[in-house]
Amino acid sequence: MIFICQSAPDHVLTDGHLTCRYQDIPGIFTQLLDFFAEKGIGRQDGVVLDCENSLPSALVLLFLLEHGYHFLLSKAENSHQIPPQFCRYQLQIQASSLDVHEFLSVIEHTAHTLAPVGDEPKLYMRTSGSTGEPKIIVHTHARMHGNISMCVQRLGLTAETRMTLPVPISHLFGLGAGFLPAVAVGASVDLQKGANIISYLQHEKAFNPNTALMTPIFCETLLKGRKTARPYQLTVVAGDRLREGVFENYEALFGCLVQLYGSTEMGAIAAGNPLDSSELRSQAVGLPMSDVHIKVDKSTAEIGDNRQDSGEIWTKRLYSFVDCWDGQARPLGLEQINAEGWFGTRDLGRILPNGYIEVLGRCDHSIKRDGLLVMFSEVEAALLSIDGVESAAVVARGESLRGKGLWAYCVVNDEGRATSSALRSCCFERLPKRAIPDQVIIVDALPLLPNGKIDRQSLLTIA
Repeated sequence: MIFICQSAPDHVLTDGHLTCRYQDIPGIFTQLLDFFAEKGIGRQDGVVLDCENSLPSALVLLFLLEHGYHFLLSKAENSHQIPPQFCRYQLQIQASSLDVHEFLSVIEHTAHTLAPVGDEPKLYMRTSGSTGEPKIIVHTHARMHGNISMCVQRLGLTAETRMTLPVPISHLFGLGAGFLPAVAVGASVDLQKGANIISYLQHEKAFNPNTALMTPIFCETLLKGRKTARPYQLTVVAGDRLREGVFENYEALFGCLVQLYGSTEMGAIAAGNPLDSSELRSQAVGLPMSDVHIKVDKSTAEIGDNRQDSGEIWTKRLYSFVDCWDGQARPLGLEQINAEGWFGTRDLGRILPNGYIEVLGRCDHSIKRDGLLVMFSEVEAALLSIDGVESAAVVARGESLRGKGLWAYCVVNDEGRATSSALRSCCFERLPKRAIPDQVIIVDALPLLPNGKIDRQSLLTIA
């Protein structure tokens, strides 16, 4: 299985501190082969890679894929966690140099020696935990390669792509839709660790990218931090929905914006085409990938009569995950898979007449009140239309006279003098009665998950 393009030897991978050309990678892989042999690490020994957006991490990740190892991709900040039972070795990275003996160290966990299941090499990834306890999702290398090919084709990536990644490659968006597709075509890649607006602009100046992967929140950060135009050939955004007006404002300054929809289990399910009209790309996440089938089922989600054309998005694809485990690699039965093999995404959406997919939000990000559906995203949009509100998130909490309780959390800017009661009063002008939050809480910042999504579980602890 070849994950790395060999036809662009002078193109580079960099993290802003260390840089290597594609033609240097085979030599580093030879060092890694010798290092693994010295440590006694075989292909059937499960390993966990503590991965961050550094060049040494990226090179070890590529080595494990290229040479067919079973490995769990983990965030570097979780290096203290006890690995699952199938991981005998833990690989830790010090991003100091490109000398393997300097940047790579190994811990052997002798109590965790269960062999990975089957001979076919597999990549294991943890979910974010945004919908409950994190799970371990199992992908074969071959299916991951297929998912990568879908992204290359849809996004039009080539060897001339210069991609900057301010999103973590330890998550499937950064890895499967960005880093690996770029490497597969020989593109130059700039990895950004812990990106903020200052470091992003520094990387941008040094690397001169023409393509970027971002979360919606980072799109907004860039809009606030840069007021002058700086066109990209392509920006790909995934995660939460874009706030109203962000798409148009971003394209006006930075060029073509494409939305992508996917999950840790299914990979990249759908994406826009950069050749589509701006109007079409703003309305929907795009067509399903060529190996993906999509349907919408109203019966599996709490949908009121006001959402006749909407339902839970179900998908079936060739390049999907092959297994799901709990944190210690014990198999989990997934209620999300039905008898015909369809996977319920737990996302609410609809299929437009042209076949494009519109994602409306999470099924569990909506509730029935007064017998009708209330989408959290609609309440959040109303709050964001109030002067002084920087960001907003809504959760279901407790009970109310209308049904489930609706709580809103808002961040206000320094110029705003909004109070909780004033914000709630403004909602009466913008929302039907069933959608008025029962409580509005002002917070300093909204908690985020590592993938950039709002950590709604944490919000439930804030009174």
